[in-house]
Amino acid sequence: MSASPRGVGLHFGPEDRTLVEAARKFKAALDPKHAQDFEESTRALVCGDLRLLQAQQQETNALMNLRRVQMFLDGVTSLQTVLTELGFPEVGEVMACIWGPMRFLFKTANVNERALDHILEVYQRLGLQILDLTEYRRLFAACPPARVALVYIYQDILSFHAIAYKLFSLRSSLWAKLQRATWRDLENTFDHLAATLKQHAQFIEQHGSPLRDRHAGAGARTDSGYLDGGPVDLSAREIHRYKSGYDQARHRFRAEEARRKLNQKERVLRWVDAPGKTEQLHASFRQTRALCPESGSWIWGHHDEVSNWMTEDPPAYSTVWVHGRKGLGKTTLASHIVDNLRSRAAKPNDGGDVPDGARVCYFYCQDQDDELAKYLGILKGLLHQLVSAAAIVTDDDDDENDPTNGDAALLLLPFCEDKVSSTGGSTLQNAETAQQLLEVLFEHGGPRLYVVVDGLDECAAATEVQQTVDFLTKQVARCDALAQGRLRVLLVSQSTTEMRKVMARCGRDAAGVVELEADDNKEDIRLFVRRKLKTRHFNLSPDDEQVIEDRVVNQSEGLFLYAHLAMEYLLKQMNKRDLLSKVGRGMLPDGIAKMYDELLATIKARLEEKSPQHWEKAKLLLGWLVCAHRPLKWHEIQAILAFDPDSRVVDFDMGMIREDNIDDFLGSLVQVLKGDNIRLLHSTAREHLVNTRYIKAESVQCDLAALCLRYLSLRCFAAPDYPEDERRTDIVHGYFSFQDYATAQWWKHVTSVIQHCRSVFPASGLPPDVYHDDHYTVLLSESLDAFVSAYDGDLRPLDNVHPDLPADHLAPFQDLPFHAALARLYNHIYTHQNRPFEERNKLGIPRLDAAVAASRALIELDHARPGARTLGADTMAAYYGPNAFKCPRALCRFYHDGFAAARDRDAHRDRHDRPYVCPRRDCSFAPFGFSSGKDQQRHVRTYHPDLGDGPSAFLQMSRRVEQARFRCNICSKSFTRNINLKGHERSHFGERPYACSTCGKAFARLNDCRRHEKIHKRNAA
Repeated sequence: MSASPRGVGLHFGPEDRTLVEAARKFKAALDPKHAQDFEESTRALVCGDLRLLQAQQQETNALMNLRRVQMFLDGVTSLQTVLTELGFPEVGEVMACIWGPMRFLFKTANVNERALDHILEVYQRLGLQILDLTEYRRLFAACPPARVALVYIYQDILSFHAIAYKLFSLRSSLWAKLQRATWRDLENTFDHLAATLKQHAQFIEQHGSPLRDRHAGAGARTDSGYLDGGPVDLSAREIHRYKSGYDQARHRFRAEEARRKLNQKERVLRWVDAPGKTEQLHASFRQTRALCPESGSWIWGHHDEVSNWMTEDPPAYSTVWVHGRKGLGKTTLASHIVDNLRSRAAKPNDGGDVPDGARVCYFYCQDQDDELAKYLGILKGLLHQLVSAAAIVTDDDDDENDPTNGDAALLLLPFCEDKVSSTGGSTLQNAETAQQLLEVLFEHGGPRLYVVVDGLDECAAATEVQQTVDFLTKQVARCDALAQGRLRVLLVSQSTTEMRKVMARCGRDAAGVVELEADDNKEDIRLFVRRKLKTRHFNLSPDDEQVIEDRVVNQSEGLFLYAHLAMEYLLKQMNKRDLLSKVGRGMLPDGIAKMYDELLATIKARLEEKSPQHWEKAKLLLGWLVCAHRPLKWHEIQAILAFDPDSRVVDFDMGMIREDNIDDFLGSLVQVLKGDNIRLLHSTAREHLVNTRYIKAESVQCDLAALCLRYLSLRCFAAPDYPEDERRTDIVHGYFSFQDYATAQWWKHVTSVIQHCRSVFPASGLPPDVYHDDHYTVLLSESLDAFVSAYDGDLRPLDNVHPDLPADHLAPFQDLPFHAALARLYNHIYTHQNRPFEERNKLGIPRLDAAVAASRALIELDHARPGARTLGADTMAAYYGPNAFKCPRALCRFYHDGFAAARDRDAHRDRHDRPYVCPRRDCSFAPFGFSSGKDQQRHVRTYHPDLGDGPSAFLQMSRRVEQARFRCNICSKSFTRNINLKGHERSHFGERPYACSTCGKAFARLNDCRRHEKIHKRNAA
């Protein structure tokens, strides 16, 4: 199309509103304390600030080449000049959004040399792509549609300033922590902005060259006659092609950036390696509340401390401790608070009491589960949820190139990834590192962050409780100093002596305290009983229902757990007569312990009606859950049931439980969670079940020790002549389903027998026949003999006793027939457990290591097949769990948890071997990593000096250099001489073929060796 020029003072065109809206959107995101300074900013003020900054650097001998900003400054000055000449009325308001951020960034980053250097570097990179627009003023005057390029240039510059402002407007101590990792992560964004600015320059040069005024400048004439030019032949198609190309570049960048951020987030989450059961537990507690979803609201309705903590701003206490007796239902209440807060935060912005963007994270401590009962596990659980909350923007935003747009948590991902690279290790193993990450996430976690930690009294040790409470309360105090109520912590536990001591150390005024009383729960228990009765049709009259309600409510004394067990017990009655007889006066058991006993008796009677084997299997299953040394997976439970030790056969198809619902088999004492995990109903179940008349912990430990020993004595593990076709057949029958547990835990069960189970066997000094007739003596004798015979060549000889072996542990077994075998095995166990960490990561028996590796390799192949099946309709996942790709290190959680994909397992395994990775992911060394932090730092200093902590060196003047023709295949570094390349490549692999003739010290390069030898000659002289 042809267009006529438009004179000064005429309406700028349809793009003026776009510029104004972009500027106002940018200003809307500013902190009010900065807005006024930005509005009043001009080019003259920017230049004045730069002169002052230059003078300060000269005084301190810390010059940083501020001229790097000159091209950017000239470019945006020309933009302002052209907008003014074209009659754009709001040029001052629009350009203030460029001058203001420049002043802010220079003043803020001046305290940090590295940060200022980074800003200057980006300004230089962008400035290189901005033309002197005054040379093309005639193009914009003659062809209004071409002015869209000015809008795009302005938007790209504004995008950079929005990103930089978001970082540097944080508290100074916070942005100083984030800046290095964040700036490195933004490299793709800066490249994209430079590329789109170049795209605008090419468009302007291509279509404006006929009207270009090479002698134009900021001081050129601005009258309309001067702007007059001939018509410009710029068609609508060419404009559309330009706009479309720009849009495609932005869409492509955002899609690539979204994928990159998703991968980054997944890497961080894999490294955090939080207990996977936290979300599953929360879902199970929500399901527990499903029958009476309105129950529990009294916790904030009756207790002002909780209500105030949830909604008031600021709250009276940012930390609240809720405590009560075991069994009151505190965990269910905690899950109700979590869901209620999340529901309120998710509502549209209607001025509610929980602000938009508020985050809620939680953790449920679980007794006897190391992942859920230790300080590090708690930190990792909270960290996982906060990182998971970072929402990746996948749809395009017309005005923003900011990759963190819409979610402040995304700004913290690079900082987290930097910790992954710098700390080493395949997973987060250091509480101090977790604390550092959480400190930043707590401070920058949105307008409000709620943290709920339940069951602290179930932690493994008092020190775990102390560390957790100390850290969280200190973080609350720190955040309160910045903005009271930004971080709020709710601690839920029993009022144990240790908990009272820990909370007392926090100070009387540091936390609100809520004590739950028995009466708090009464109406909820009544409602629960009423609705639970409706789930079974006993044809009860209203009076009958009232009697049952009253009996259960009164007998429970406010303990929801008792009510739950009581209803399980009552609803398992066969008929109405039995039910009513059980609720007669004095008939319901007193207390939770007796209720567990009665409930087990009811389950026993019901299962024995099916067959005696049903009860025996149920009793075994409960015993295993109570006494296992780590929480068992559901497929491992099935494997135990499928293993017949007498016939030495594993047959999943014939032996696995085929109940559709485990509740029909064990009642609600056991829950199978998503992901193959299984748990007992309540922490009290463990302590009470082992003290019932049906389950004895010492006996179960002996059973499990014997089971592991006999299982590992099978041909598939111990036989030297075990062909692959036989292994494949055994895989299909489920022979290796229990190997993850048995290979890693067998020694713990043997140790438990030695240390805690002597009472299971007959007393010392009895006739031999007594021992030969005793069930557990015979069982353990046969199991030990089988295991020692199978691995005789791998076990430490009995005459090679470890000097520190505690002989007193074995003395009580002196008269038992299996003493010699037990002593040999214990000596082997003790020796292996006192070896270095790397050795303890092996199974300690070479043949077992080899057998596990071989079976896992084939299982992975079979598991990877779509819809992989074993026998009939049974799947590989049913026999071996959902994650077939396991870590080979026995002390790693992923030895048994595994991964769903081989690539995830391989990446995890590589982090074990070479845990320190190059922070630049496109580096050729990134896939390999380094074995030590020192090697990683040396690599960064050599190949990526820009990633160091100091400012970059001034760029040297270019000079003619000889072409480097010899390129390293590993790091792509080039050399002018082949001999230098060979010496360089040897340094990669640690080869040092040149040895000093005097001292023998080796070198990678001959010149280095000769230089070293001269030192000896000088010393000799």
